[in-house]
Amino acid sequence: MPKTAALALSSSLLLVACGGATINREDGLRRLSDAIQAPASSSDQAAESSRLVEQIVQEGVLEDMTREEVSSAIGHGDPCSRHPRCAENGFEDDDWFYTVGQMGEGATGALPILIVGFDRFGKVTQTWNLRVHE
Repeated sequence: MPKTAALALSSSLLLVACGGATINREDGLRRLSDAIQAPASSSDQAAESSRLVEQIVQEGVLEDMTREEVSSAIGHGDPCSRHPRCAENGFEDDDWFYTVGQMGEGATGALPILIVGFDRFGKVTQTWNLRVHE
């Protein structure tokens, strides 16, 4: 087996062993878009969304996408200038901040957060998530 194929295979196996199956971009973006809009009426729903956001970030689903592609796929985020979490984590004022989920009736606790950072050419270069699950 060529060295690059062996490395790719071992990397894939490591991902599966550490966090389950990988997520394909199209499915992940659709699920993320749905989660951003969905009401979270329980801590279990918030935790499920949190696991999804963490997987999106860990697997780099948004990496190298343009602002337009991100906006089309999951909506336009709020400007980071409005949220202290952005500056705390090294993001710029014009990067985007998403609260994943909408507080539904009977909801308690926090919702997951996704921050998407762009370079000067408008490509995603970094992401960060606030977990609300254990």
